[in-house]
Amino acid sequence: MKSNPTPHSLMRALSGFFVSLFGILGWLFQSILHILTCGLVLCGLIGLLVYAKVRPELDHCREVAYDKLAQMQRQDFHMLSDTEIYDKNDQLIGLINAGHYEYVPISQISMNLQNAYIAQEDRRFKSHTGVDWIATFRAGLALVKNRGEITQGGSTITQQVVKNTYLTQEQSFTRKIVEILLAPEIEKKYSKADIMEFYCNTNFYGNHCYGVEAASRYYFGKDASDLESYEAAVLVGISNSPTAYNPVRNPEASLKKRNDVLHSMLEVGYLTEDAYQNAISQPLSIVQEEGEGSDENYMSSYAIHCAALELMKKDNFQFQYIFKDKEDYTQYMDRYTAAYSEKSDLIRSGGFKLYTSIDSTIQSQLQAQIDQSLSGFTELQENGKYALQGAGVIVDNKTNYVVAIVGGRGTEDKFNRAYLSARQPGSTIKPLIDYGPAFDTGEYYPTRMVDDHKWTDGPSNSGGRYFGNVTVREALNRSLNTVAWQILEDIGIDYGLDYLGEMQFQKLTYVDNNVPSLSIGGFTNGVRVVDMAKGYSTLANGGVYNDQTCIRRIDHEHNGELTKNLKPHSQVVYQQDSAYMLTDILKGTLTEAYGTGYGLALENGMPAAGKTGTTNDNYDRYFTGYTPYYCAAVWVGYKNNERISYSVNPAASLW
Repeated sequence: MKSNPTPHSLMRALSGFFVSLFGILGWLFQSILHILTCGLVLCGLIGLLVYAKVRPELDHCREVAYDKLAQMQRQDFHMLSDTEIYDKNDQLIGLINAGHYEYVPISQISMNLQNAYIAQEDRRFKSHTGVDWIATFRAGLALVKNRGEITQGGSTITQQVVKNTYLTQEQSFTRKIVEILLAPEIEKKYSKADIMEFYCNTNFYGNHCYGVEAASRYYFGKDASDLESYEAAVLVGISNSPTAYNPVRNPEASLKKRNDVLHSMLEVGYLTEDAYQNAISQPLSIVQEEGEGSDENYMSSYAIHCAALELMKKDNFQFQYIFKDKEDYTQYMDRYTAAYSEKSDLIRSGGFKLYTSIDSTIQSQLQAQIDQSLSGFTELQENGKYALQGAGVIVDNKTNYVVAIVGGRGTEDKFNRAYLSARQPGSTIKPLIDYGPAFDTGEYYPTRMVDDHKWTDGPSNSGGRYFGNVTVREALNRSLNTVAWQILEDIGIDYGLDYLGEMQFQKLTYVDNNVPSLSIGGFTNGVRVVDMAKGYSTLANGGVYNDQTCIRRIDHEHNGELTKNLKPHSQVVYQQDSAYMLTDILKGTLTEAYGTGYGLALENGMPAAGKTGTTNDNYDRYFTGYTPYYCAAVWVGYKNNERISYSVNPAASLW
């Protein structure tokens, strides 16, 4: 029979049990501590590796943020207004619609819109310091959950201002880090009211509406200060996704989004239940109030073209007009097209004021004269434009500026043939490429005799007549093709072509090199009317070419005057004596009985000089002439090289 355990033995047993238990617990604790230590060491090593990997990117983000912050100005938060073009008297003659942007202060932005943005996009806007870490953490969890795919933003209104103004819309970690670094700095520099003002003025609302004022006018026909809650909610939805919630194209989606925004306003307390019910019961009523559209006319299109060239000069773009071979031409055109497109797009994107030399009175007179002179030709193309077209350019010889440029019949046709098109100049090119360069050699002069005769492999004279020995003066007045051909071959075809390059003739190509038919206007592409006017103006100015176009000044609303350090380039192309002799001969074109422009002398006795031009089969008719004051070049022709059935040269009569 067993004896009962004594209290002393029980105490010993319990003591042993607890010793064993504590020993086990101690071992477990040491094991867990060891595991945790190893884990921490491992995490530390992983962290160091990750930090070493991301540190360069983080440093780059800090550099980007610093650079942005160092250059930050209040005007950065203003979008660009429409580009405007002015004539010589600073009267508006053209407008390029860049969204009809108008910056409005926070006092002129409805509280309904401000509250709608806060309720829908950034409920802690008034209390955070630029970054909402709760929303950022939530977005981070979503990022992990979706295996690295960005599905949730977490950006505050301040961060979105940073993105809209200084960064791209690309969803990337780099952009997000820069946002986070910049947002608190902006909040230190500007008030919450400033930031909301920037936000409403930099958002895009679709349909070419930048900023809340343009959007309010377009969608609701009212100022941003007068927006009702249900109207403000529509704009909030649009700025969130201008395509998806466009009320014009996707009214159902826009209405649903509007009501979502209104519900957010109810949740936050910006709307009472009654106000909310009233707001969601309102129909989606869109006005689509169209502002003034782009006034793309002959003057404004040429002004933009010339302004783009001026900005290219400012960037020291190396222009080229003569090309040695196909590779030279192709490489240059690639460079030119890229640079020109960049500047042209920049001007059209807004913010520019282009001050031109266009004389609106002369412009109107030239347009009216072209329209009236060709009014008898009523045949239309399939696109509704007149089949027979005309173009003209007038240059002020004293200032060297283009003062009028007409690119076609009527003001509705936006295609400016005076600088966009190149047509064969016929005999109008002869003074510039044949006789002027020949006079510069000293071997040719007005009284030198030349033999006008039929060539086996050369050109024919108009009318098939040949005059044997004639003076250079008579040959030019009669516009004898055989003489011009002989002269250019004698002095060197490319020698004559170089003169056109010095006067910045565009549309020339390597295929024109060493081609004898250039002597009578047979170019690969043809030449532009504006280049002919500038070329003859060079003769009127004693042989000195000046590269003035129509641009007096270019201003940018953020960067000030851009052309203050740009100087016009002048170059002696023809010797003064050569220019004088040419002018004297070309007077005879209008006054000599055998001159091709006989009868075109000005009735008021004003001295004038000029040259006619007709291509084979009368496809193109040109006349370019000048007085001591102005030079004018005029072209008439069909788009598809149809024969002009006109008893006299219409370009000459028009001139």
